[in-house]
Amino acid sequence: KLNSTGNVTLSASATTTTLTDARVGSNSIILFMPTTANANSAKDDLYVSARADGSATLTHASSSNTDQSFGYLVIG
Repeated sequence: KLNSTGNVTLSASATTTTLTDARVGSNSIILFMPTTANANSAKDDLYVSARADGSATLTHASSSNTDQSFGYLVIG
């Protein structure tokens, strides 16, 4: 097992979500795995638009779905 994984749910009716994780840095690579059907539908519009020490901004399409959940992996 690696200590570099977590879970995030996209904010409903918004176009950005803040992922807060102390392991994220400005050069980190963050990979996502949808864990719900609605997340699978949202994955094509999801990208990391900013990274900083301890957080990342996820940009995505606005949706009223509250279960757009992803597992993620932070590398670096």
